[in-house]
Amino acid sequence: QRVQSSSNNNIGAHSFEDMKNMLRKIFDDTINGTGKCNMRALTETILAMAKIVKILRQQGKRRGEDSSRVILRRLLLSKDMKPNRKLFQFFAGASMDKLDRFDARYLSNLAYAYALIDYVPEFDDGSDLFDHIAMNAVDIHRKFNAQDISNMTWAYATLDIPHAVLFEALGDQVVASKHSKDFNPQAISNTAWAYAKVGIDHPELFEKLANHIVKTDNLNQFFPQALSNIVWAYATARVHHPKLFQKVADAAIQREREFSNSQHVANLLWANAAMGIVDKQLFLSFVPTAAKLINTYNNQGLANIAWAYAVAGVDAPTLFNAHFINKCVAKEDGFE
Repeated sequence: QRVQSSSNNNIGAHSFEDMKNMLRKIFDDTINGTGKCNMRALTETILAMAKIVKILRQQGKRRGEDSSRVILRRLLLSKDMKPNRKLFQFFAGASMDKLDRFDARYLSNLAYAYALIDYVPEFDDGSDLFDHIAMNAVDIHRKFNAQDISNMTWAYATLDIPHAVLFEALGDQVVASKHSKDFNPQAISNTAWAYAKVGIDHPELFEKLANHIVKTDNLNQFFPQALSNIVWAYATARVHHPKLFQKVADAAIQREREFSNSQHVANLLWANAAMGIVDKQLFLSFVPTAAKLINTYNNQGLANIAWAYAVAGVDAPTLFNAHFINKCVAKEDGFE
């Protein structure tokens, strides 16, 4: 038994080393070959690695995890679980060498990749990668389609980069486009959310997106998060569009049971109250769901829910009961 155990340990050690060497060689070959990569290959490589980083960070370290996960984490992440800056800085430099050849799709994908890992590479001249992406994107903004615009604006908003010239140009492109149907539900939600998040005022953009949603036969293809994000965006941007809010409210009421995230519920109700749009049926229909999710609200969510129902003037004793009060008391240190 002792011999067998020792043998198994050696096999495991060799297997780990073999896999580490194999993955290291793949990484080295990839890095060494970047000079020969076209914009598509380079962007797809960066995006793929960024997606792996996001997954590894979300999952964290686990007991008994497989060797490939351990090795990928060592290659792509630092000890504090942040992206391997040396690696992604290298890819940023490689992108800069050919950025003027990137088309709209790959410019937006490049920005999206770095937003996924929450990293903005900086250069010796004081500029950063997103400065250069924006300048190139503005030059070719008329070539951006709906998905490109969604990815690009989402990336800048996620990183809190309110590049006014870029957002203005892409907003103008949305308004000028005759193909609103090209915006799928996620693209509409992300784009509206991005403009509201960075505080860029573009009334024509919001009007066009809202009109498109209102004219849509139904909102069955919009996930609860998209419905919530849309009205949150319009409320945050202070864009009054009653028909949009009614359309979203009707869809939310029909699909109330699909709302399983407390933030989505809180944002939906807050947005309606903030705009002075009080649909009693909406607020009443969401009482059971809001109450069921009570253990998952953060401080802001608790405050928004209480404020929204107060503004709406809707009595909800099954929601605002002793349990709700106890949750607020337990989190009192987090309230300002």
